[in-house]
Amino acid sequence: NDATLLDAYLGEIDAVVVSGGGDVDPAIFGEPLGPKTRVGPPERDAFEIALVRAARERRLPALCICRGMQIANVAFGGSLIQDLPEHFGAHYPIDHQQLGRDGIERSDYAAGHTVYVDPNSALARLVGSISFASNSMHHQAVSRVAEDLRAVAWTSDGVIEALEARFSHPFFYCVQWHPEEFVGPQRRSDAIAERLFRGLNAAAAERRAVKK
Repeated sequence: NDATLLDAYLGEIDAVVVSGGGDVDPAIFGEPLGPKTRVGPPERDAFEIALVRAARERRLPALCICRGMQIANVAFGGSLIQDLPEHFGAHYPIDHQQLGRDGIERSDYAAGHTVYVDPNSALARLVGSISFASNSMHHQAVSRVAEDLRAVAWTSDGVIEALEARFSHPFFYCVQWHPEEFVGPQRRSDAIAERLFRGLNAAAAERRAVKK
């Protein structure tokens, strides 16, 4: 909650990745705590909300992943579905948590469903595809999209899988899946994830070059 400290950190970095994690406190978007919602430290919510707002103001390249996408939506005035199984009821078409037979979340983060991307979106141009298989490890999702963001990808059940900025920005994307699980040593290769991170790296490099 120290604005001076946050400002100092932001002055030293070239990009932001807001990662996955626990549930966002629904009080932030004006709803009571749901029976399946498990909130984490309020300090994390406050810090990450300040971080994504600062990324917009400073035009700092940002990739918001899973909870990070939900935080970005809430930070700009949107709301969340607190529990997808409860939301869909008996007709829960896609298991967005990718639970194993024992009811425990799988740890391999393998692709579990198809994501469909708006062909006219900046995201489609970035990743070079309008549909692809991806992983899924979440029980919450974007409900009301913030006015400053645009929904640009969905699963077949209508759950929002990606957001991009309506405001002018060099690189501001939010994805509900986990692209970081598809890149790096000893991980399965995935062109979509690689293009996301190459785009982030290129935007960060351009910012760094301007700062010199």
